[in-house]
Amino acid sequence: MSKPREPQPVKFFLGLVYSPLVSLWDLEREIQKEFDFIDQKSPALDFAQFTDYYVDEMGPLLYRTWWSLHRLWPPEALPGFKLAANRLEDKYRAETQGPGRIVNIDPGYLNESRLVLASCKDFSHRLYLDKGVFAEVSMIYRGEGFQPLEWTYPDYKCPEALNFFAGVRRDYQQQLKGER
Repeated sequence: MSKPREPQPVKFFLGLVYSPLVSLWDLEREIQKEFDFIDQKSPALDFAQFTDYYVDEMGPLLYRTWWSLHRLWPPEALPGFKLAANRLEDKYRAETQGPGRIVNIDPGYLNESRLVLASCKDFSHRLYLDKGVFAEVSMIYRGEGFQPLEWTYPDYKCPEALNFFAGVRRDYQQQLKGER
């Protein structure tokens, strides 16, 4: 019989899709106030190369980037991160007084074996966590890198994302060694 034990802390990140109306300087300050210091940023990518999913709501010119947070957190913090991200999105929507969002903030985390995303939408491959938040394993680490799964979003499969998350995983491993 296995016995319950506490999981290791995980490394959180934020997946950002944003319009040119967003001041990244202001957004970074808000994120650091709400969550933690940002220790890595991916290059900004043209989001249109992956999908037009947000065009009706956010406009045709959108960018995709990921920012990792420095401090390690317990994985059960994911619902709180998702709800805080939603509040921050709503704040930006209210400030622009537009009908749609100008930034989409999706938190997730990784550990040595997987990358997990939070969502408020239920689906067959998502598990309910708490407070209306679900989680999905979007990639698993196997061999030399993260491997996408059949439901992994196209932007998470691109070389820039895979390289970014490989670097975040290396940092995570170093942080774990420092905590032991």
